Amino acid sequence: MIDSAWASFYNDNVMYLGEVMIIYSRENEISTDSQNKRQQILEAAYVVFSRKGFHRATVDEIIALADTGKGTVYNYFVNKEQLFYTLIKERSTPFEQILSEIAKTGLPPLDKIRAMVKVFLQFYSDNADLWRVLMHELRGLGSEGYSSFSEEQQEKYQQRFRDTIGLLQVVFQEGITQGVIRECDTNRVAYGLFSVIVMMVFQHLVGDDVEATANEITSVFFYGVGQ
Repeated sequence: MIDSAWASFYNDNVMYLGEVMIIYSRENEISTDSQNKRQQILEAAYVVFSRKGFHRATVDEIIALADTGKGTVYNYFVNKEQLFYTLIKERSTPFEQILSEIAKTGLPPLDKIRAMVKVFLQFYSDNADLWRVLMHELRGLGSEGYSSFSEEQQEKYQQRFRDTIGLLQVVFQEGITQGVIRECDTNRVAYGLFSVIVMMVFQHLVGDDVEATANEITSVFFYGVGQ
């Protein structure tokens, strides 16, 4: 009787565990499919926004390229602007984290800046088309002569720029404190260096050797061009 009861108990529990594992496996597959579909939409959005700009791009074009339905897109994103911001945020977050980590290292300030310039150059080179669209909108140069973003929307994009440029400013101040950089307006200097980086990328002057370009920019920035 004991053996029979134990066998019944064992079999019942094995069956239950099997059902749980099947449910878990199915839920996991659904979750993976959902993540893949979301990523597919974001990749399609990158292509469409980069080619057409924010104002002229349409959700329908993104849907067609992602080979999905309109309902699926709106399951993940409320509207075109949220889709665009999510794309910007998810592409820029790892870049911002790397800059922050460099700023916190024990490297000398000038070496930190050189390393950060390299990261800036690589990131903007990899994402040049999309970030050109973003900057175009933030400067109010859209096809209708004004930005497609509201003031509130512009602010959240601009804050991302301020945060990353602010990391340069922190390192410049660290250099002043250590006596390796002369007294200066660190905010203006950080924005000046950022402007050089962006123009080098958008004018296709970076080349294949990003590190060499970073060294050249920082050398001129630190020591000038005079002999």
